[in-house]
Amino acid sequence: MSWPVESSDDLLRATVVAIARRTVADPRSAGALGSVLELIGNDEAELALDHLARSVEYYRIPVLREEYDRLVAEAARLDSKDSLSETGLERFVIG
Repeated sequence: MSWPVESSDDLLRATVVAIARRTVADPRSAGALGSVLELIGNDEAELALDHLARSVEYYRIPVLREEYDRLVAEAARLDSKDSLSETGLERFVIG
């Protein structure tokens, strides 16, 4: 049996939504994460990934290991690993 493959934009969107749900108590990060979702909706996945990484760094948003691993995979697909390494995103990984 084969399962439908989600697009990478869908995976990035799902990861951002998961982070937003976990951090809903912090209204400062909500706007930034909303902007990331808008970028994804406008087919700007590479820019969205960069904005997400910078938002995590600025607002010190915790990222679960599973979420981080998905972001790394998406960055590799987009040939945009610099977005994650420049901000030192791994510093914010919890669990």
